[in-house]
Amino acid sequence: MKILVDADMIVFKACSTIETPINWYDDLWTVHADAGEAKGIVDDMVLSMVDKVLCHYNYEGNYEIIMCFTDKDDNFRKHIYPLYKANRVGKRKPSGYYGVMKWCEEKYKCVSKPSLEADDVIGILATKHDDCVIISGDKDFKTIPAHFYDFSRDKFYEISKQEADYWHLYQTLIGDTTDNYKGCPKCGDVTARRLLDEDCSWKTVVNAFEKQGLSENDALTQARVARILRVEDYNFKTHKPILWTPKL
Repeated sequence: MKILVDADMIVFKACSTIETPINWYDDLWTVHADAGEAKGIVDDMVLSMVDKVLCHYNYEGNYEIIMCFTDKDDNFRKHIYPLYKANRVGKRKPSGYYGVMKWCEEKYKCVSKPSLEADDVIGILATKHDDCVIISGDKDFKTIPAHFYDFSRDKFYEISKQEADYWHLYQTLIGDTTDNYKGCPKCGDVTARRLLDEDCSWKTVVNAFEKQGLSENDALTQARVARILRVEDYNFKTHKPILWTPKL
C-alpha cells in the first residue's frame, strides 16, 4: 500500500500552530516559531493518520508513506491562467515552513515535480498505482478517482472515475474563489448540479459558458485550471503536464 500525504497541508498546519506573537514593548511585535515543535506535530499527525488508515482498511502488509509537496518555483496553471492564485500574492507561509519542509525531505520519502502542485503529484501517483490511499483535508480531491482519508473531517470515502469526471466538470462551472479562478459566471452550486445531473457532458459545460457570452476556449481554460492531474495528464519523459482536452 502507498499512503500519499498532502504534505503541503500538514506542514502548513503544523507551522501555523506553533507561531506565537510576542509584544516586546509598545508597538513592537514579532512572531516566534520553534521549528522543532512543528516537526514534532508533523510526526504526530502523520503517525496518527497512517494508523487510522491501516486500521480502517484492516491492512497488515507492507506500506510506504509518500509526502507530496508543491514545486515552490513554478506553477503550470499560472501559464494557462495568469490570475490563478493571484489573490495569494504577498501572503507569507507560516514561520519555519521551508525549514520544516526541508526536514521532511530528509526524514520521509518526499515527491515533487516541476511546475506541479502537491495535489497533482498525489493525483498522478494515485491513478498510476492501484494500492493507494490519499490523506488530505482538501475537498478538491473529489476530482480524483481514489481512496481517501479526509483528516479535517475524520472521514473515509472513495471516488469512482465517473464521480471524479462529474466533479471536474462541476468545478469547471463553479470555479474556486480560494484559487482565484472564476468558473462560469452566474453558475453556482445549485445550477451546476442541475445542469450536470441532466447531462454530465462537456457540451453542457460549453453551453453554460456560451449563454454567458463566453466561448468554448474560455470554458477550456477553466477546465484545465480545475483539473487535478491524473496519470494520463502527465508526460513522464518531458516531465510536463499534458493539458486536458475533452473527449468528444
